[in-house]
Amino acid sequence: MRIEQTELARLSGLSLETIKRLERTHGPVEANSRTVIALTGAFADLGVVFDICESGLGVCRLPPGGAPVKPGRGRTPARTSASGGLCRLIYHSICVDPRDQTEAGLARIVDVAAPRNLERGVTGALLACDGRFLQALEGPDDVVLRVFGAISCDPRHSNITVVERRSIAGRNFADWPMCHGVIAADDEVFAREPALRDGFRPDSLSPATALGLLTIVRDRQGDAADVRPAASTRRTREREPL
Repeated sequence: MRIEQTELARLSGLSLETIKRLERTHGPVEANSRTVIALTGAFADLGVVFDICESGLGVCRLPPGGAPVKPGRGRTPARTSASGGLCRLIYHSICVDPRDQTEAGLARIVDVAAPRNLERGVTGALLACDGRFLQALEGPDDVVLRVFGAISCDPRHSNITVVERRSIAGRNFADWPMCHGVIAADDEVFAREPALRDGFRPDSLSPATALGLLTIVRDRQGDAADVRPAASTRRTREREPL
């Protein structure tokens, strides 16, 4: 955009020293979510949009006369989908800490993530298997993008790859802010999927197969639970504006 650091600081509301520090960073930027949201909002006002697609993360400059959504300061750019804004994003990643692959480790992650997801109107499922994560996020398109952006900066993940991002008419995990489960690599469920007979290889998954595995996680946790969590709260919140 050919702007100076001082101009970016003014547009984003961040200090000049913060801008200089971030530009000196090699590799992924280390910053809190408020800083990242302020920067993406400033760039969106300039017509530069950061987005997610099946091939990874990207950035584009909207052409003159394009119709970007002009977000208010402090918001990431929103995209309107045919389903009224609901989308599903599925990704897989490598788990950095083996302790996060246990039931207890996964529960600790969900204890933090589920209340936030409930507040934001996001639902989904998280699967851990053989050193990998597979996760689906469902909710308003712009909110899902913000949640995924935070996950992309989480040091517990590496080699994050988007399997699918698409508009949806309804949720697959409507009663779950985040259902979760650990599936062993020799689980019989993999024997029924040709692409997984040689082990859990998320890079070989089609969107339908990935969703199917996460649906199994949902069904298994639902069978084990006496009461599905947060169902009535979720329905109340979906009627409220975000």
